Amino acid sequence: MTSIFDSLNTLSKTLLGVGIVDAWKQAPQTKKASEKAAQLAQNKQLREAVIIAEKALAVWSKKPGSWERLICQLLLGKLLDNLTQQLKQWRYQVAEVDKLAANAKTFLKQDRGDPLETQALASAITIYQRCTKIIHDDRISRVIKQCQKELQRRQQFLNLVTKAQSQAENRFYKNAIAVYREAEKLYSTESLRQAIAASVVQVQQEEIYEAAFEKVQQAESEGRLQGAIALLKNALAKFSRSDGLDLLQKLQKTFKGREQFRQGLAAEKAGDFKAAASLYKNAKLLLPNSTDSQIRLALVAIKTQEWATALTHLEAIPGEQAAYLRGFTYAQQEDLQVAYKEWLGLSTPNIAKQREILKNLSQRQRLLRLQNIEHLVAAENWEKAKTESTQFLQKFGSDPLVEQNLNEHIQPRLEAELWKGKDWRIIADKVEEAWISQPNITTLHNLAVANYYLAQIYPIKLANLIFSLSTALANLTEDPSLQDVPWLENKPVEFASVSLELKRRIATAIDALKDTNILEYLNLRDRYRLEVVCLNLMGEPSKSGMKIKDVFITPGYYQHYLPQWQRIFDNRIDANQKILNSLYTNWGLAMAACLEGDYQRAIQLKPSTTDKSDIAAFAQKFVAYHEGYYQLQQQKWREAIIPLKQAKPEIQASQDWQQEIDRLCGLQRQAISEFQEHLQFAQFWYDLLKSRDARSYLAEYKAEQIREQIANEQISLAIALRELQKIKQIDNQNPIVIDLIQRIEFNQEVELIDNLLKNSKFQEAVQCAKESQHQRIRNIVSDICIKILVKGFQNRDLGFEDIYQLGYWAYELCPDDPNVQEVYEFSQELKDIKNLMKCDSFDEAVHRAKYSQHDSIRYYVADFFIKTLLKGIQNRDLSFDLIQQLGRWAYQLCPDEPAFQEIYHSLKIR
Repeated sequence: MTSIFDSLNTLSKTLLGVGIVDAWKQAPQTKKASEKAAQLAQNKQLREAVIIAEKALAVWSKKPGSWERLICQLLLGKLLDNLTQQLKQWRYQVAEVDKLAANAKTFLKQDRGDPLETQALASAITIYQRCTKIIHDDRISRVIKQCQKELQRRQQFLNLVTKAQSQAENRFYKNAIAVYREAEKLYSTESLRQAIAASVVQVQQEEIYEAAFEKVQQAESEGRLQGAIALLKNALAKFSRSDGLDLLQKLQKTFKGREQFRQGLAAEKAGDFKAAASLYKNAKLLLPNSTDSQIRLALVAIKTQEWATALTHLEAIPGEQAAYLRGFTYAQQEDLQVAYKEWLGLSTPNIAKQREILKNLSQRQRLLRLQNIEHLVAAENWEKAKTESTQFLQKFGSDPLVEQNLNEHIQPRLEAELWKGKDWRIIADKVEEAWISQPNITTLHNLAVANYYLAQIYPIKLANLIFSLSTALANLTEDPSLQDVPWLENKPVEFASVSLELKRRIATAIDALKDTNILEYLNLRDRYRLEVVCLNLMGEPSKSGMKIKDVFITPGYYQHYLPQWQRIFDNRIDANQKILNSLYTNWGLAMAACLEGDYQRAIQLKPSTTDKSDIAAFAQKFVAYHEGYYQLQQQKWREAIIPLKQAKPEIQASQDWQQEIDRLCGLQRQAISEFQEHLQFAQFWYDLLKSRDARSYLAEYKAEQIREQIANEQISLAIALRELQKIKQIDNQNPIVIDLIQRIEFNQEVELIDNLLKNSKFQEAVQCAKESQHQRIRNIVSDICIKILVKGFQNRDLGFEDIYQLGYWAYELCPDDPNVQEVYEFSQELKDIKNLMKCDSFDEAVHRAKYSQHDSIRYYVADFFIKTLLKGIQNRDLSFDLIQQLGRWAYQLCPDEPAFQEIYHSLKIR
């Protein structure tokens, strides 16, 4: 069976140029190698992937015939073509890494080990880290760790030195020395030793100053301020330092404050209360503890019967004296219960008797107020009865009887009297007062009804209806008046239908203004749109939103009542519901317009001022995005710059927004014709998104700009290449940038190699070509080597070594070129013959030359022997036997060469 396969394999080689059995056996190995190389490349092990791919491809012909291509296609499909392309890409990436690593090494060589210099190390680390994004290389990873460790050490050293220098500059020399010592553990430098020595010289003066400073602090604690000030001034005159200057300022301020306080006491004693209050205020600002000054200010206010001012000065001051004065002040204002509470914890003698008096007076006041409320109710003076009841509850606190009487009797009678009239202005005002004082579903229902009828008469009041009815809709399912409606015969209310009908009526009322007052129409439409958008986001029934007690509030009423209810609003909106939250800010109108697609109106509705809250910042960015979106829609990209820059953080957080801006920028690009505008717009797009399209666009036009500058000779190739490398960081796969870089590098390399060749530096030229990324460079230098070899061979002015060196160089550069391979084989055959001669194996060398496939080799070796014997005859340094032997060897190689016949004849060689 084996012989059959061998025969088939041999036959297919003869007929088709490829062994079918060999190909069939090799195909699975090639597939496996391709998969392994791809896996390694995916893991960024590119060097290993290149080796495996090269070995896998080496077993297949580089220039297969038609039958071999067909067999490969049947066995492997496009695997060989794909692997060849991948290998090119991997080689390119490896070369890119090697180039980057060389740049990093250059930076490391520039580093002189100065611990205060970190730029070279940081640059090297950055470049090495770029390498690790392309390739996995343990050596590079180790170098990065070493460099990072050294950089961290230097940064620590720099921080310590900076800190020590700051301490020394501020004359804290002992602290500076301690920090310098820490730095010295990291690096010991001459400048550090000098700095330590300079600080040590100052330590004695510092210690004298610190001893004086301690004495000053002792004098301060004992109250001897003048002596402390004099001592500190003397110490600072000899050794000025910031802590001493700060203490001196504090002592002088305290001394001045005490003087102001003393003068205030004198003025108060003399009855000049105005001057006393002014002096006490000055003392309060100057003294570190302002309690005594505040108590004296309160006493002056009490003496002048300014009770509110006295309470302001006494607010939050601890101690029995302040509590007594507060109680006294409240008692003077007839707020006896509060006064009693202030005096409740006092332990001063005789205070218990005063507390008892307060208690009795308070009870008497309470009884008189209750009797007054009874008389007013009996007289059906409901308005006055309500006022008295409210004041009673505010002064004496909760009372079930008074509260029940107010809620179940007085308030209902007031409301009944109110609704009997038909003056909807008065009704609306009164029910609004009730709503403000007691926000609940009932008062809200009454307010919505009153505003509805008021708006029928006075369309100018339509805004009030929009706000109240929208808030009522947010709480529709909780309205008790819609529970058990008699005429529905126990059927449930269809809240959705009610809501739609009420919304329809509001919209109709707003539309009625369109032809008579367009500005008011637009204003009301904007406000109603905000309410509707908010209602949609709150849910039906409402689940999220701002609340006042148990009532959901829409943005219109939230903004309207913000001054009264700011502290009692309850935010029931989840943190992730940023849009709903934003509708309650002063950006709400613009936000709603954006959400409804009315971007032009949203731009007009932007508020001129805004608060600094996070939610307002989000709202501003949200509107800014839609403004920029609108301007891009209109292809006015310059007008979109500022708003989109403002919205950039939110755009980066939203994939949808990024895609929309990318799409619009793509359309805007098509509308631009001027090159400079393309550049400016591309930069804006890139700065905003850095998307794939933006990177490609900017890189393309920047590269084109470089191309024009080169063409106009405005920039050198070296500078152009540096700029293009920067551009490549924008888009490292951009074909235009890569092509231009390659062209410039090619031209630079051609120029460099040309200069080397002109200076006869062939080896350097060949090495430069070997390191080139451009096959054309290698082809050019290889062709030059072959041309020199052929010309030199023909002119017989090249020695053996020159010939096979040139052949070797050409082969190194283009090992796959058939012509180069032929020349290389020719040169290596000459090399082998020369090596045999060096080993005195001349007969073997002649035999090798005689049976060479190349006639030129036989002639070249024979010519070498002839020239050698002629030179020996001329110099008389060869024996006749050796001369005759050289002639025989030449004759064996070229017996019929006309040029050699005379020599053969003279040596009698036939």
